[in-house]
Amino acid sequence: MAPVYIAPLFNTYVKLDDARIKDPILSMARANGIPASEVYVMDASRQTTRVSANVSGFLGIERITLNDNLLKRCTLPEIEATMGHEMGHYVLNHAYKAVLFFGVLTVFGFAFMRWGIGWALARYGDRWHLRGVDDVAALPLLALLLGIYGFVLTPITNSYSRSQEYEADIFGLNASGQPDGEALVDLKLGDYRKLDPGPVEELLFFDHPSGRTRIYAAMRWKAEHLHPSP
Repeated sequence: MAPVYIAPLFNTYVKLDDARIKDPILSMARANGIPASEVYVMDASRQTTRVSANVSGFLGIERITLNDNLLKRCTLPEIEATMGHEMGHYVLNHAYKAVLFFGVLTVFGFAFMRWGIGWALARYGDRWHLRGVDDVAALPLLALLLGIYGFVLTPITNSYSRSQEYEADIFGLNASGQPDGEALVDLKLGDYRKLDPGPVEELLFFDHPSGRTRIYAAMRWKAEHLHPSP
């Protein structure tokens, strides 16, 4: 429902008419079982200079969308590489897997909060003059426990997100066959995302693979799959 009824409330969507760009995108979609007959362009440049795209929807309302920055700033190989990546998220069911993953973490979060508030009240409730979990004075304690849980989870959730992004990168390379396009897009993403963080920084704070990691993967794919003509 979101791509058809909600997203257009915030941006203008128009059909892409340029067959030079539209046809290879739809060809990739057909090859990967994505039932879309049109490609849409959204006017993201009103809000940002970032290049992006997405494939979303289900039950006959699938929609392939790229933002106008992608058209303005990128070549056809870069566009194909980007769309291949986004198709990877769709075909590999990353959205559904993420909902399940974060749903499990939410359940564990409630369990941790229940245990933490019970332990703290039993040990310090009288000293802190807290009558129970329904005492409004316990809100700072709940906020502290939530902050601790979120802090511990951050590297875990970031690692999970990076794994999905890397899977989509490899899918996109196989679908588009454009490793150079992938590398060039990754360089453009360096406008707002650090390209070469340290390994610990990437592990803890990055929810996408770094530009260095993605470019290296694209060049490795190129070396393994595209052999120069004799």
